[in-house]
Amino acid sequence: MEGANDAPPAAAQADDAKKKPAASSVWTDDEFEAYLRGELITHPLASQYPDLFSTAPSLIRKWRERYHGNPALWKRLFAKDRVLKEFVEAAPFVDAIQRLVRIARGGEVHHVDLACGRGYLSMLLSELLPPAKVERLVLVDKGWAMHNLQPTSDHISSSHIYGSYYETWPIRLNTSKVNLKKGKEIKNMEKRLFNDKGPVILVAVHLCGTLSLRAVDLFNRNPEVRFFCLKPCCLPGMVHAKRDEVFYLGNHSFDSKLVCMSGRWVKNVWKGPPRTTTKAYFERWADNLFLGVDDGGAAKIKKTILVQNDGGYQNEFLFAERLPETAAVWEVLRRDGRSTKGVEAD
Repeated sequence: MEGANDAPPAAAQADDAKKKPAASSVWTDDEFEAYLRGELITHPLASQYPDLFSTAPSLIRKWRERYHGNPALWKRLFAKDRVLKEFVEAAPFVDAIQRLVRIARGGEVHHVDLACGRGYLSMLLSELLPPAKVERLVLVDKGWAMHNLQPTSDHISSSHIYGSYYETWPIRLNTSKVNLKKGKEIKNMEKRLFNDKGPVILVAVHLCGTLSLRAVDLFNRNPEVRFFCLKPCCLPGMVHAKRDEVFYLGNHSFDSKLVCMSGRWVKNVWKGPPRTTTKAYFERWADNLFLGVDDGGAAKIKKTILVQNDGGYQNEFLFAERLPETAAVWEVLRRDGRSTKGVEAD
């Protein structure tokens, strides 16, 4: 994490998860699905996305069925708190993408999942979206191994994607190793994944610090990206403020001092400014990212969706679509939220 964050490090979260009862490996698949359904139905967001929250347990059940013969892999992949948290925080994007793809022409859509981690979002979309309408799902993260190299313990394991499982995904999942902090790697990614492709759906969930700037830049300068989803994560680190940096996004610019913050988690305890301070900085960060999304020939909206409760504040979601906009998507998004509609390009 580059700067102030609203959640403990992954290792600390994993330690907490060990203290909580896990989904039993001796359950039948029906019992496992019922357990997930009981967990999700109580979430406040379930009433906002009832169809999706009702469908998700059966989708995650398919993962369990897929790995029945490999309990070690399933144990590594599935931790209830982590998987359900990933689903809840991606639910607004999954709902919008499903509405968008539903009316897309067959076999056209390319989906790119930035800083994807193990790829839970794309795994859900593979089970959920109509395969005839999606060309591919690409999972981008610096943690993957290069395709021509043997993965090591330093890499994110892709064993749940490739090998005998590759053909079992309704929409094929493909990994792509890209460090979003390196300009050369970003340019190579654009050539491979964006140029002469389209329409592209670009999704960025939990992007740390200045990686959110890179995601907005990718939308702004790649007309093939039809639909863009961004959920910022932690704030940029103080190094940028100390350098007196100004952040530039399209025609918008802002002083890094407005959004940079120090702080970190130490043994599951936050060491840094009080939450009221970091919350204000985070909201200012999301506002400036929104202003930086180029809305010439595009519609955009920023929504506060309460995916984090119990004091969490990283609840800002940014959506943008190049015109003409998809009515089925924007009728839902505009129920509330800060929205601008661009002028259609000639």
